[in-house]
Amino acid sequence: MKTDKIRSLFLQFFKEKNHIIVKSGSLIPKNDNTLLFTNAGMNQFKEIYLGYKKNHTSSYTSSQYCIRTGGKHNDFNKVGYEPYHHTLFEMLGNFSFGEYFKETSIVYAWEFLTHKNWLNMSKKKIWITYYYNDIETKNIWLNKIKIKPNHLITIYDKNNIEYHSNNFWKMGNSGPCGPCTEIFYDTRKKNNTIKNHDELKKYCVEIWNLVFMQFNQTKSNKLIELPIPSVDTGMGLERISAVLQNVSSSYETDNFIKLIQFIKKNIKIKSYNYISLRIIADHIRTATCLISEKVIPGNEGRSYVLRRIIRRVLSHGYFIGLHKPFFYKLSEFIINSMKQMDLDFNISSNINFIKKTLLSEEQQFYRILKIGMHKLKKEIIVNQNKKLCEKKIFHLYETFGLPIEITQDICKEKKISINFQKLNQIIESNKKKQKKKNIKKIQNNSCLIYVTKKSIFDGYYEYVKKSKITQIIYKNQSVLCLSEKCIGTLVLDITPFYGESSGQIGDSGTITNEKGKFIVHDTQKNGNFIAHQGYLEKGILHVGKNVVAKIDVNKRKKIQSNHTALHLLHAALIKKFGLNVIQKGSYINNEYFRFDFICNNNITEKDIQKLEIIINKKIQKNIKINAIITSFSRAKKYKAVYLSSKKYKNTVRMICINNFSIELCSGTHHKSTGKIGCFKIIKNKNIGNSIKRITAITGINVILYIQKKTQKEKKIKKLLNNNSNDTYKSIKNLVKKIHCIEKEKKDLTNQNILQISKNLMSKAYIINNISIIVSYISHLKYTMLTNISDIIKQKKESVIMILINKNTSITRFLISVTNNIIQYINAVDIMNIMLSLLSGTGGGNKNIVKGKLNNKNITPTEIKKIKKKIIKHVYKNNVYK
Repeated sequence: MKTDKIRSLFLQFFKEKNHIIVKSGSLIPKNDNTLLFTNAGMNQFKEIYLGYKKNHTSSYTSSQYCIRTGGKHNDFNKVGYEPYHHTLFEMLGNFSFGEYFKETSIVYAWEFLTHKNWLNMSKKKIWITYYYNDIETKNIWLNKIKIKPNHLITIYDKNNIEYHSNNFWKMGNSGPCGPCTEIFYDTRKKNNTIKNHDELKKYCVEIWNLVFMQFNQTKSNKLIELPIPSVDTGMGLERISAVLQNVSSSYETDNFIKLIQFIKKNIKIKSYNYISLRIIADHIRTATCLISEKVIPGNEGRSYVLRRIIRRVLSHGYFIGLHKPFFYKLSEFIINSMKQMDLDFNISSNINFIKKTLLSEEQQFYRILKIGMHKLKKEIIVNQNKKLCEKKIFHLYETFGLPIEITQDICKEKKISINFQKLNQIIESNKKKQKKKNIKKIQNNSCLIYVTKKSIFDGYYEYVKKSKITQIIYKNQSVLCLSEKCIGTLVLDITPFYGESSGQIGDSGTITNEKGKFIVHDTQKNGNFIAHQGYLEKGILHVGKNVVAKIDVNKRKKIQSNHTALHLLHAALIKKFGLNVIQKGSYINNEYFRFDFICNNNITEKDIQKLEIIINKKIQKNIKINAIITSFSRAKKYKAVYLSSKKYKNTVRMICINNFSIELCSGTHHKSTGKIGCFKIIKNKNIGNSIKRITAITGINVILYIQKKTQKEKKIKKLLNNNSNDTYKSIKNLVKKIHCIEKEKKDLTNQNILQISKNLMSKAYIINNISIIVSYISHLKYTMLTNISDIIKQKKESVIMILINKNTSITRFLISVTNNIIQYINAVDIMNIMLSLLSGTGGGNKNIVKGKLNNKNITPTEIKKIKKKIIKHVYKNNVYK
């Protein structure tokens, strides 16, 4: 039975049982900060389970796409190695909210699996588990379904921790939960007895989990009964397909087999590592669907998971010989063969965006991967004891981004052992150090953790406010007063100071009364808690006393110019490049602003000039800016731009600049665009995969910037001693002259190398047509030794060569042996002979070895000793041409 047919039958079965078929929800949970990705079919019904939302229908069914790559449900490291685990899979499910509970859901499951009109599976092959204190479920299986008692296995709590069991289902550390009963299918030919859960997992495949939602687990690990006991079942489509298609893993089912064949055809490699193929096949589905949902590879949250998925594929690709981008081509398969997935994720319409994103990430990572893999191979060659240092493995991961699982795979093939206990200790130790740094950073940079009084912000258009001090913080403690010259934090009942948020820095200014003057350096904000950080310049201030809060107006207006200009830039980018422009972050101060965003298009210098013209025209028109307080749902109807990753309250603030820019924002802005003065982009660069960063300035800073550039140009003109107005032409001519000089220098160097090579060949010691060259070269760059080696190998058929070089304080060497004699003596053998006389380290292969010597100066006598020992070795081993 084909996979698509199984999905269709499941939905049809429950439709006939009066269930509403619900389309698969997004992989990105909406308005749910407890989950990175949708990890179960019940996610889209979570608010109904918790009683926050009333349902008008009691029963639903769906085929939900899920991702499990972290937290409790983390299948990432199992993918490829185990037969039924995937990062992305489809979960078939039926859900009931008060209409039916345990008995009906068990009866439905049994009917669908075993009835001849549906899946017609053998009853003798089915095994059941249940939670030990869920006696009701046990009795339903025994008395209603009439399952054989020896096919019913009791599952207890792990380590005697209550509700910590395979058969007590939890979505995460908090949320709906309850006992469950799992259905297993025996894949063996003979129906032998199964004694316990370990044997069950060994011989059977778990195909369906029926969860009875009775509780809500709070973060404090308390279980609260849900208002309506509900049913949530989940059956992995890939698993049930494997069982019905009589194959040993879900990677052998119809859809995966077609995908693996497509991969083989498109990546064109002679030998295949089956584990690597499985990983590539699994991960292309996940990466394609996530990018289609506008998740972009990055260093945080969902973006980091996607980057990790892609980089794991590329590392495995590199391992099987794919050293050029290949992954981006494979997303085409989903359009052509996986029609349901294509429909659910709009892959066809997003395919160019997906391929560009994947290609960009591949190109970026290959540069890192090449270095990491080269260094790993070097370490493997050097380590003759067949053991790799755990610190070096972690160094390769942390410094060069080489995934630890890839290092593990390569070492396994080369029969090199790794002490994983030590490696895990190093990883955990590094995590703790990082955590301490982050805690220290929070403690140093934020005083908000000590603020307990709320403030009302009233400073969008008011720059001075009469207020009252409600809290003073000094040395991380609430105090009643602050003395002269002391550094501290003030909290006011009402304030015109804007606390840092929405990418905009906090205000500075003064808080004064007749008793004292407090200089505010920075203002921090978290919700309604606003902290004014600074020092008391003179006098004394007390809690409960009235004060006048006055912001630095000049600074605020410059910040407003930059913030409003950012909105204009964002709108202009969308107009130019379309809705694929997605904001990733921003930073706005009084000097400049920067805007980070996703865009697959290359932004050229011409594009920058056009953007500057568009925005400056909007500024010249002096368009009125309206700040509208409205509902979030109404803002979406206006097609307001907002951050999809941010959770918004029902009431939002919408900044409208005509119909050109409509954006949700809590920051401060001018009343009209003319106040900005002028606009100039000063930097445009890529900071990550498809992520661009534009830095810009406004107002007087634009004038100062142009003046500075003009002064620089005058200095360059003076330096060139050029009377012409065309400075560019003069520099172009100068660059041409430099290129000519560099070419002449290169030609001279090549001639020098050629001459050195001839001299070395003329002085070679020859045994049976084998030229032995041992030479100390001190006046050439170390990189030139390879060129000399290549020239000599072209001229001489049989060569053993040691070239020692001292160009800086480090003495390096290169050993080279021609192919026709490496069966008798190779470069590694020669290195070992040399290092028996001189201390040092090196590594390479049989043809060529590179390394460094501890001796700073090599004497002619030492050169002779090395040469004699090699000649002796050649004679002794009867090395002939």
